[in-house]
Amino acid sequence: MSDSLRESEDRVMLKALESSYCPEPIKEARERQDEILTERFRGHPYAIADIGCGTGYHGSIFAPACRLYHGFEVSTDIAEIARQRWHQEELDNTELFLGDAAQAEPPANFYNLVFCLYFTPGNFREPSADLSVYTDAYLDRNPSFIAIFSKFYRSLKPGGLMFLTIYKDVSEAEAAQIDFYEHTDQHVVTPRGARFVATAENFWSARWTQQSLLSNLKACGIAESDVIFGDLNHIAWLVEIRK
Repeated sequence: MSDSLRESEDRVMLKALESSYCPEPIKEARERQDEILTERFRGHPYAIADIGCGTGYHGSIFAPACRLYHGFEVSTDIAEIARQRWHQEELDNTELFLGDAAQAEPPANFYNLVFCLYFTPGNFREPSADLSVYTDAYLDRNPSFIAIFSKFYRSLKPGGLMFLTIYKDVSEAEAAQIDFYEHTDQHVVTPRGARFVATAENFWSARWTQQSLLSNLKACGIAESDVIFGDLNHIAWLVEIRK
């Protein structure tokens, strides 16, 4: 991705993270996701990887008691916010890795938990100005998604868990996506009914069927029997993957 396209995507991502506006279905899904994970895992001495850690919010929740918390973030500006936040909170067991998660080399059999939350799994793709590249076949076997999650699946210890928050491929989710992006000054360029929403500002966000996610996970070496789809609400799943 060119520097100008990356900068454009970083700007809109930061604006979305900082926005006081959030469509109710997205807000509800985020809050329910955090309730579930906090109830199950907060306060335990885990080793955690957070893919797309953003401004460090989940590190602030889990790092105080965990053994270590590694954040992976592609945006320099967003990563700096996370660094400052964790420094101010005196979280000396955190570390932030700046760069494309597809280029990360996490150690094998290392983490107890891997998070990729707030719909971040749907943002990974090989960048192209030609949106026709993103066919159903591409979405069912996304090379960028596979490159990232195959590595982080291998980085889990046996018995470890990975959690992904994803949009369901339903019209209500598409409407919520469009609403959110337009309220963060973006301009949607995809037609209604596509399985992803793209904006002129270079943001891209896919929705999923269970079968499309399972197809991608199979390419990562993950068996269908190790995947659980948990309903967050009518637009979102919290997907639990066991190693």
